[in-house]
Amino acid sequence: MTPFADPPAVLSWDAAPGLPRLPYAPFACPPYREIAADAGAAGGWRFSKFLLPVCPGYFGGPRPVRHACFALARGGVTWMSLTPMEAESMAPGVDAAAGRVVVGGMGLALAAFAIAMKETVERVTVVELDPVVVEMARAFAEIDGWPCAEKLEIVTGDLADHRDPSADFLFVDIWPYYRMDAMVPQMQAFHRAIPAPRAFYWGQELDAVDRHLAAGGARDGFDAGAFSAFCEETGLPLVGLERAAYPDLCRRASLNPAIGAARRPVETAEASA
Repeated sequence: MTPFADPPAVLSWDAAPGLPRLPYAPFACPPYREIAADAGAAGGWRFSKFLLPVCPGYFGGPRPVRHACFALARGGVTWMSLTPMEAESMAPGVDAAAGRVVVGGMGLALAAFAIAMKETVERVTVVELDPVVVEMARAFAEIDGWPCAEKLEIVTGDLADHRDPSADFLFVDIWPYYRMDAMVPQMQAFHRAIPAPRAFYWGQELDAVDRHLAAGGARDGFDAGAFSAFCEETGLPLVGLERAAYPDLCRRASLNPAIGAARRPVETAEASA
């Protein structure tokens, strides 16, 4: 079996005209490799490689892509991919993670690896609902050979049922789409189970700005105070404001034409931990 082209050892934020310079350090990427074509078939999952010369970012327009991309999909829906859009959307959480971290959702194992490779991180517990995804990730991300493997624990189960009162940070990325109304109530349930003093979830920037607009606020008036109000309203100790540019990045993400503007109601939401 021929290995895939080497993935990047580090994901960085290539500057391009008209795009913001992101205040986040590059982070480590797992050593992805080819796996058997039928791996994941029991759960309907598919791991694949593809090439893109450019791809929209999360905080701005198209960025150059200088590496092979990888995706984890099921039923025609891509749950995670190694694109600028997804990597950038994780960056605030990876940047802030420290101490004892619980990661909700295995996905491509990108968050687990990037966080575990940080010197400020002592332990990473990944909670993934689907054992098929865990088995696939062990193969395509070569988890057992990670240089940070001694920091890693993998738990198969529902994140809402996991208990870890010692966690310092909760990082959750379990949804296939942005702007799902299920995100906030699910995140609140996860935080009740794992009451870490600091937390991050995928797409929180969009939810924060959307709630600000729904309450009658102006988009250009979304600032640190507005984000803090979102945290207070939801009861979630969300990170982000450690970086002065964060409110502006939230506004940029909320206007990104590559992200669907419509919200997905709770009753039609599809999610998996």
